[in-house]
Amino acid sequence: MKTMKDVFAITQTKVGLMFALVVPVLFLVVWMTGYQGATERLDQLRVAVVADQGSADFYQQFKAESPFTVSQVNSTETGLKQLDQGDVEMVLVADLTNEQRLTFHVNQANAEFANGILKQGAGQIVNQLNGDVPFTSDIIIEHHVSEFSTSMLPIILGFVIYIAVMTMGIQFNLVTQILQKQHQKWSLFWSKQLLHGIVLVVVPLVMVTIAFLFSDSAASFLKVWGFQVLLTAACISVTQMNFAIFGPIAPLVNVALIPFQLMTAGNIVPPSMLAPFYQSLGQFLPVPNAVAGLTRLIYFDGDISQYAFNLVIILIVTLGITLIVTAIRREQAHIVEVKQAS
Repeated sequence: MKTMKDVFAITQTKVGLMFALVVPVLFLVVWMTGYQGATERLDQLRVAVVADQGSADFYQQFKAESPFTVSQVNSTETGLKQLDQGDVEMVLVADLTNEQRLTFHVNQANAEFANGILKQGAGQIVNQLNGDVPFTSDIIIEHHVSEFSTSMLPIILGFVIYIAVMTMGIQFNLVTQILQKQHQKWSLFWSKQLLHGIVLVVVPLVMVTIAFLFSDSAASFLKVWGFQVLLTAACISVTQMNFAIFGPIAPLVNVALIPFQLMTAGNIVPPSMLAPFYQSLGQFLPVPNAVAGLTRLIYFDGDISQYAFNLVIILIVTLGITLIVTAIRREQAHIVEVKQAS
């Protein structure tokens, strides 16, 4: 019994028990509440219809029949540009002159769930629109990726690095606890930042090199590597901030962010179809921004400025909080020492 009491007296024992209970419950609660009602939010999927004066009536009819949010664009090029930017999930080009042909464009970079619904909905809408002269229809997948491993690359590069630096942070925190009686906190802090710098140089380079050995990418090696370095820095900063704030239970907090990040990454269900609370959450977390950016880089070398900007903001804010918390804790320790001396 004494051994059991000693075991329970250690903080890590309590944290381990919390992991066993909280992690599966958290995953269930987050995913069940986040995905609930997703199929009822079809109006959140956006379709751009290429329409001119000759097809104005068709546009109004399609808008009335469609369960999606429908907007009008003046040209196919404009519509496809919006598709690449993620402003719409589908582009419809209607040829009403001779063939009565409807061409639906979807993006491989879209969430799988969204593309499946859009394809099914396109067929149903064509049937509803058919009159005396039936329509024929085609569905074109823009930036199609035939290799399954390549299609998995954005989520692998975007998510695995978070797991890696989260695990690394646990070990670095143990080192800090061991050495904190022998060295000043700032000395340990900057030593840890030097280790983080080594990780930033080595790990993204190795990951992107392996990825390019086994798959093709529309973007250059340097672009993907640069974005991966930024992602790694943001992940390190987020996990480090949690250790600074939460101490022994920081590993639990870092793990708790995983279901939020996986759900809002947008590779399965687009964020716009999630429960309202979760729809904008992803832009404040590293993995969703990484997956969206890497998808555009790898599939069609698209614009990732918004996702890179979000990662920079995440990095600056979390690093700033870490510095503030570290500074405050040092001052508090100094005050305690003065009181003891007096």
